[in-house]
Amino acid sequence: MRIFLFLLLIASTSLLAQEKRRMFFSTSNNSTAQPTPSATPAATPVNTDPSTTLSRFFDALKADQLDTAYTDLVKNTVISARPENVQKLKEKTREALDNFGPIKGYDVVENLEIGQSLSRITCLSLNEDLPLRWRFYFYKADSQWRLVDLRVDDGLVELFEEVARKGKK
Repeated sequence: MRIFLFLLLIASTSLLAQEKRRMFFSTSNNSTAQPTPSATPAATPVNTDPSTTLSRFFDALKADQLDTAYTDLVKNTVISARPENVQKLKEKTREALDNFGPIKGYDVVENLEIGQSLSRITCLSLNEDLPLRWRFYFYKADSQWRLVDLRVDDGLVELFEEVARKGKK
């Protein structure tokens, strides 16, 4: 069974004449570590569509409620089986907000669906200084949408390149 963990890769980049760090947050890893039996997702399903989940997530971040944002986001997911990694993600998100400014809102810039059960939603957080690109991966199992991966970065140039490539097809 593939377990989803958080990875953080940081590379240096310069933004707006200030040295900023390029941040990547991910929940996937090819580790063979297994979650403890007590850390399995709750059995109570929450039939929440991804757009509602994201709205609550960004509303909580906008209100500077980082713990609430992530607790709600990973509820009933395999991600919640690794609380130490959720904590690291919270810390790195706090660092990103300190670097890019508080979130004032968000835009959904892409919703890519593969079949009936897999969705990638790309959002831009509208931070005070610079936006961040957030990619949320949802899987629908047993009629329930669940977050299975999350990646955050400042890859705005790459986002423009992706859109330009799609436009040329």
